[in-house]
Amino acid sequence: MSGILIATLLATASAKIPAGLSGGEVLYSDCHGSRQFVVGYVAGWLDKWNSDEYLARRIFTEAAPRPSRMVNSAHFAIAVGVNVCIPEGTTAQAVGNTLCTFLEENPGIREATGDELMTTMAQYKYHCPIP
Repeated sequence: MSGILIATLLATASAKIPAGLSGGEVLYSDCHGSRQFVVGYVAGWLDKWNSDEYLARRIFTEAAPRPSRMVNSAHFAIAVGVNVCIPEGTTAQAVGNTLCTFLEENPGIREATGDELMTTMAQYKYHCPIP
C-alpha cells in the first residue's frame, strides 16, 4: 500500500464510529452481498461532498476576503478533500464498486469510519489531474 495512501488516511479525523454509523467492516461485509447498503452510503456521501464543495466555492467567490474566513475555508477544504475529481456521469454504483475493490485491496484500513474511507479512496482513485 502506498505511503501517500497511509498518510492520507492517518491525516483524516480519527474519531471513533458513533453507534449506528457505518465503518469499513460494515461496508466491506455488504460488498459480498447485494451492495445496496454500499451504493446507498456512497450516494449519500457524494451528495454531501458535492454540497460541501459548492459551499466552499461560494465562500471564495461571494465573500470579501478576511483572514479568519480564509483560515476557516482552508480547514473546510482540507476536510472535504480538495483533490477529488469524480468524472461527470459516474454512478454511485460504479463508485461503490471502486470502494469495494479498495477495501478488498487494503484490509488494514477497514477499521476507519466510512467517511474516512470514502475520502481516502476518492483522493486516491479520483484525484484531479495536475494542470
